[in-house]
Amino acid sequence: MKKILLYSTFVAATMLFAACNDDYKDWNDPQSYPQDEAATITFQAASVGAMDLRSISEEEIQIFNPTITCNKEYTETYKVAIYNDNKTDSVVINAAKGGIAKRAEVQGAMVALYGTDEVQREAPMVATALITIDGTAVLKIADGLKLTATPKYQELPPVWFILGNCVGRGSGVNHKTLGLYTSTVAMYTNPYNYNELIYASYFCDNAQFKIILEPGNKENVIGADSEGNIIYQESTPEGGSTPGNITIKNGGYYKITVNTETKELTITPITDVVKAYTKMSMNDANLAVITTNSLGENHDWLGDLTVTEDGTEVTFSGTGDEDLSTTWGGVAFPDGKAVVNGTAIPAKAGKYKVVFNDLLGTYRFIPVN
Repeated sequence: MKKILLYSTFVAATMLFAACNDDYKDWNDPQSYPQDEAATITFQAASVGAMDLRSISEEEIQIFNPTITCNKEYTETYKVAIYNDNKTDSVVINAAKGGIAKRAEVQGAMVALYGTDEVQREAPMVATALITIDGTAVLKIADGLKLTATPKYQELPPVWFILGNCVGRGSGVNHKTLGLYTSTVAMYTNPYNYNELIYASYFCDNAQFKIILEPGNKENVIGADSEGNIIYQESTPEGGSTPGNITIKNGGYYKITVNTETKELTITPITDVVKAYTKMSMNDANLAVITTNSLGENHDWLGDLTVTEDGTEVTFSGTGDEDLSTTWGGVAFPDGKAVVNGTAIPAKAGKYKVVFNDLLGTYRFIPVN
């Protein structure tokens, strides 16, 4: 996850004056050219009391108490960075006037940074105020805040899969190995919003794919109609067909997001520099490449894991060309976002099929019966 660099800026404006000869006045006369009063702004913020997200039903909650003083009319919005204990990772959420944020975003940030255990946490927090006066924006920062909150445990959504010509095998039989389809790629839960599934990889020119709940089944399919509009088909009548493929025209790296409640799908280009790993390991075991077809580029890894004791530590390590080496760790189990050089994932006893995406840093431990 990118670290958030908060900074302060000041924007000044100048005015150009002109006068006709017949109404000329001395430039030294201060009464001839009155100046606008300069804006003076101060911003302070205070932490609020502890909140229990397990019992709060309101959609919006106050996460800090802001105080702005200004000699002119203004509007305000906020960006709030919530950190883990040692500030190696952070999640940025939006807040409105009064330090009000969406409860779901606060919940998602706490789970992503501290895991799903229902334990009260004191998260370091920094609030940046965007104060707008007469169309000019000024940033002011309040540091040293704390968000004291107890997250609510959430069940993970079922595993959905992406099936297409540039991911997985690109074609072939959708058979299972230890409970996981091998010609498709399992999508990952958005660690900040359990109602969303995410996936990222390289997609070739005119890439085609569908999102499916169970490969080989004609129910619960997200695809496209004949005009290219994205549609969701919950069930298919006898003798009917499933939706067509979704197409990405121009090849490149993309992030796919699916809302599991509304079944809406968005496709976002990835503009960051992408690293290519030739080998990935989970602790001391090598992981298998998932995308093996010539049209694709592998960024998903698959492995088996048997954990005999709760709290067993798990990390991912990737190596590539030019001595490229990266290690990831995370706080959440069985699903979450790993951080480069982060703490080890605390796995619980059980037998799992593990998938990991090196573009997103997302992972999922899928129980195997």
